[in-house]
Amino acid sequence: MSNRRRYLCLIICLLAGPGLRAQIIQSANNSADYSTTIAQGSLFVVFGGALGPVNLVQVSAFPLPNTLAGTSVTVTSLKSGSTTLNCPMIYTSSGLVAAILPSNTPPGPAVINILLSGTNIPPGTLTTQVTVVATSPAIYTTTSTGLGAGIFTDAISGAVKTLANAATTGELVYVWGTGLGPISTPDNVLPTSFPSFPNVQVWVGGQAAQVYYAGRSGCCSGVDETAFYVPAGVSGCNVPVTLVSGGVSSNTVTLPVNASGGPCTDTGPTLPATVLTKAVAGQPVKLAEIVIGPSAIQGPGAEPQAVAESLSAALGTKVSEADAARLIRAYRTHSARAVRMAMAKYASRWKTLDAQTKARLTARMSLAQEGATALFGTYSSEGALAAIASGQFPTSGACVILPGSFSLGLGAASQGLDAGASLSLTGAAGSLTLKENSKGVYQVSFGSSIAGPDVPLGAYTIAGTGGKDVGAFSTTVTVASRLAISNKPALASVNRTQPLTVTWTGGVAGSYFLIGGGSKDSYFACAGDAGAGTFTIPAYILSSVNATTGASGFLWISPNPLSNQIAIPGIDLAYFTDASSDSVTVAFQ
Repeated sequence: MSNRRRYLCLIICLLAGPGLRAQIIQSANNSADYSTTIAQGSLFVVFGGALGPVNLVQVSAFPLPNTLAGTSVTVTSLKSGSTTLNCPMIYTSSGLVAAILPSNTPPGPAVINILLSGTNIPPGTLTTQVTVVATSPAIYTTTSTGLGAGIFTDAISGAVKTLANAATTGELVYVWGTGLGPISTPDNVLPTSFPSFPNVQVWVGGQAAQVYYAGRSGCCSGVDETAFYVPAGVSGCNVPVTLVSGGVSSNTVTLPVNASGGPCTDTGPTLPATVLTKAVAGQPVKLAEIVIGPSAIQGPGAEPQAVAESLSAALGTKVSEADAARLIRAYRTHSARAVRMAMAKYASRWKTLDAQTKARLTARMSLAQEGATALFGTYSSEGALAAIASGQFPTSGACVILPGSFSLGLGAASQGLDAGASLSLTGAAGSLTLKENSKGVYQVSFGSSIAGPDVPLGAYTIAGTGGKDVGAFSTTVTVASRLAISNKPALASVNRTQPLTVTWTGGVAGSYFLIGGGSKDSYFACAGDAGAGTFTIPAYILSSVNATTGASGFLWISPNPLSNQIAIPGIDLAYFTDASSDSVTVAFQ
């Protein structure tokens, strides 16, 4: 084991987000993808406050201790309350603690407990609950978010794969993670590299890669490395990679691939390498997103998650995404009976709302307030861009597993940009003015003149005279057709262990689609050529979706938000997007 690889293992053990200062435990999470499902023998982190010393203290030698700088961690199985095990320590600090879940921890619900020596905090005070499983693979990322560029290394030199040093076709590459499963040897000593874990798959750009080795790293306890050969036919800076162990899929990360080596290049619906390279270098990136369509006035990603959140807040009770999806479909069909049936369980609370609130919510559910939104902002972290690139928008022909909660779009800008006092819109919906609601955010509603559920076909031009941060511009998007799912009956019940084919009408060759779906806290997205009219979602993607009770899941199709890249002075990257979509409720079995 080279010193470079040992150093990389140490860095991986330290990858985590910022800690909190509150004197509590916030959560215990897988250290790579931050889920609360933790595999036997894996490395996990505990977020909170007053959990250890102000300055981080890490282990320096094997065997790993049960107590480090006065901090110790135990796990107690809730299935077997008498089973309490010590978790070998990795590091400790006030806001963040890392340890290894013992390989012999019983599967099922369990309690993580932090014990602090020399304090008055009683045992059992600093606790949080997790779910222990046999395997829950997760891949580390350079952004320490579980999204974006994964940590992949050269099998010979140990160098990390980057946009400037892409993997090549046929090359043996290592991907670093945790959660492949338990081992038979003690977790607090240097693990053996072999034997390899069985039934481990690596999917690269939707293709199965040949796996050479999958198991513990010979450098670090709790850290797994999986060696695979990069398959032919994949290339780009954001090639999605998903690892599957024992039928369980990991988070999706990205790998830069160039068949001949050197810097990567990208084609299709993904963020350009030039923009990502600028972000990786720590330089702020200025982005713009212009959206027109039924969900534009509400902001990108409005249905059904945002609709459920709005209804929950107004009604004072939890409204599920599935119920929100049913209401959206009912309002779009203009069927009063369908609306009454979808709203039945919330009818009494609905009656208590004032007329203005009802009108606002009705417009949101019916998406009748079609309109346009233009967002201009500066993004100052590579993590934000990486999350956008791999967490939402896969390369053409591939799919990604999305985090438990996501918002489709460019995310939250660190600073809004001034593009002028207002913007003008001309097209089939008429001539309108987008007013600035807040710095960098311009919106207009089409009002009752456009009944919906989609804007009229035709060309739409948005123009601005420029402002302090953004130059004068004029840009056009053409709404040439509408994507409509054509095999909805076949999608009503989905077997998550089998591939799923989605067909649609209205696609134009050379443009791109985005298909998304899932259920609560588990989502996916796929991209491809809209003119194909058909796409098959792989089983390893569907298996990541939580099973539903009845038709409480959903699946939708829309034009890919990255289809129409435009140029705006003062902006590094901009898109003008048709936000129309079609959806269907789904029972994921």
